[in-house]
Formats: sequence, structure tokens, C-alpha cells
Amino acid sequence: MRKDRLYAKIGELTIQFATLEHELQSLLEMLLVEKCQLIGPFFIHELSFAVLLRKIKQIARYKLQKDKALLEDLERTIKRIDATRDLRNLLVHGNWQIQESGSACPVRVLDFKMKYEDGRWSDQTETTLNEKKLTHLTRRLQGISNDVHHIIRRLQQI
Repeated sequence: MRKDRLYAKIGELTIQFATLEHELQSLLEMLLVEKCQLIGPFFIHELSFAVLLRKIKQIARYKLQKDKALLEDLERTIKRIDATRDLRNLLVHGNWQIQESGSACPVRVLDFKMKYEDGRWSDQTETTLNEKKLTHLTRRLQGISNDVHHIIRRLQQI
């Protein structure tokens, strides 16, 4: 894959994750209150991605007790989003190793987060991404985003 296509794919992923995070903030705001201009800017937008997911799940369990089907859809969607969280963090916080010359793919991304695996600590993991993986992740995020849109529409009808 050429570098311009690689950067375009990385840009797409960045936009997908940013859009998804904004949609989740809107979803949490809908679950919390109606038409309060202080909640979003002063509380919701300060939450980390992991906390945002956890709060949506906790509040939805309370607010959607009477709509089990919607709650199940929301929890299933949150689970799918949570499964992408490590990749999101890698995209945002990873050390991208893109060659300045020659073929840019596959590209390596180093993650310096300490992990305990196989009885020892590792201080660096490496993920290799190619065009196929980047395209798959972009499509996966688009599907999740569509699920969030569907849940928001259903919440608006309540």
C-alpha cells in the first residue's frame, strides 16, 4: 500500500473513533437528562473512553429497566465497542513505525503499556497493520456506529 493510502486509512480510523466517541457522549447525555446544557460540556466530555462506556452501561441498566430489548441491544453494542478499545488506544497513543522510504505496509505500531503475560511483565508490544486489517477495522467501526445511531433513534421514541 502506498503511503498516501496508508495515511488515508489511518485518518479514516481516527475520524471513525472520534465520531463514535461523540455519539457515545450524546447517548449518555440522552440517558441522563433532557435539555440540560451543562451536563455535556462540564461532565460527559471530561470522561475517558473506558469510563464513558461504563457509565452508559450503568445508567442504561437503571433507565431502561422496562425496555429489556433496547437494554440488551445497547449492552451488546457497548461490548462490541469495548472490544475495540485497545485498538483505539493504540491508534491514539501508539508509536507508529512508518518507513520514510519504500513500501509503507505493513506498518508497525508499538504500545508501551505494561502488560503481564506468561508470568512476566512486558513493557512493549508490537502490532502489525496492513491495508486489509485497517479496512476491516474501519468497516467494523462503521457497523458499530450504525448500531449506536439505531439505539439513539429508539431512545428518542421513548
